[in-house]
Amino acid sequence: MLSNFKGKPDPAPATPTPAPVKPAVTAAPPPAPRPAEPAPSPGAPARPDTTICSIGSGTSIVGNITCDGPAQFYGHIEGEVRGSDLLIGEGADIVGNVIAEEVTIRGRIKGTIRAVRVKLEASGTVEGDIFHRSLSIQDSALFEGSSRRVENPLEGARPADKPRPQLAAAEGAA
Repeated sequence: MLSNFKGKPDPAPATPTPAPVKPAVTAAPPPAPRPAEPAPSPGAPARPDTTICSIGSGTSIVGNITCDGPAQFYGHIEGEVRGSDLLIGEGADIVGNVIAEEVTIRGRIKGTIRAVRVKLEASGTVEGDIFHRSLSIQDSALFEGSSRRVENPLEGARPADKPRPQLAAAEGAA
């Protein structure tokens, strides 16, 4: 066996030896069971591990968006955007309110921003009011509106209005 590693060929045996008997193949032991994950409490949404919501530059959305985790937006959005950690990328255009723990703006937002931390980077533009605990604005960023530091900027945020069925026809008939 070692002769294979030395690079020398094995000398030919003088007498033929019987072929070695292969041992019986045994099945591998079954994998250990994974520990069971705790069952989510009733009413709690299932949360995937570190999934990032992303809206590409060729996408246009009219409506409200809510992301449980981090999100990146590069397209055109008309409506309210909610999330925990939002990146409004270069080329993104949001017309509507933005509500999050942290917002980094490299694109354009026209609306009110409510976030604990707001970072307006050099390529970013904001037309509207910013309610924040921490705000940073880079030199060449554009900001037109008012800024107000509040201890809990998310407190004043209301959920987006849901469409209500038209009751005018029913009231007019009465």
